[in-house]
Amino acid sequence: MKLPGTATQEENIHIAMGKLDLRPGQVFLDLGCGSGAVSRAASRFTDRIYGIDRRPEAVQLSQSAVPGGIFLQGEAAHILPTLPAIDRCFIGGTRDIESYFPLLLKKASPGCIVVADLARLGIASRVVELMKEAGIFQELLQIHISKGYELAGDMALRPVNPIFMVVGRC
Repeated sequence: MKLPGTATQEENIHIAMGKLDLRPGQVFLDLGCGSGAVSRAASRFTDRIYGIDRRPEAVQLSQSAVPGGIFLQGEAAHILPTLPAIDRCFIGGTRDIESYFPLLLKKASPGCIVVADLARLGIASRVVELMKEAGIFQELLQIHISKGYELAGDMALRPVNPIFMVVGRC
């Protein structure tokens, strides 16, 4: 099943996992869990996986990808207060971020790392601003990936839409 939106590229997931520095036993939250690819990658490091998405089909896909995870359908602002303290968070869904970001910070354990993976410059700028206001901003990355394909008996590269990664530490 193909979900609407921009899927997180495998290479971006690897970069995000490095930035998140997940450890066994830590609570990982995947906001906008989509297909569950990021949660599946996180499950190699911890078995305490939570995901939130407003789309029922995304929750179903994520649950299939990580059967031991807990995936909840609805608005992050309503679900976050019901979760345990969060050690690591990946943000792939930013709709209504102004309403859920303060709640995420309240749930964040000391030293919590937050990584947002964003396709649009405007929202990347807004996430940087939110993290700076909260005093957790660490870095902004722009990641370009190109993938090879056959062209006239040789190889060429086709760029994938660049993404912005915003990293914060509580």
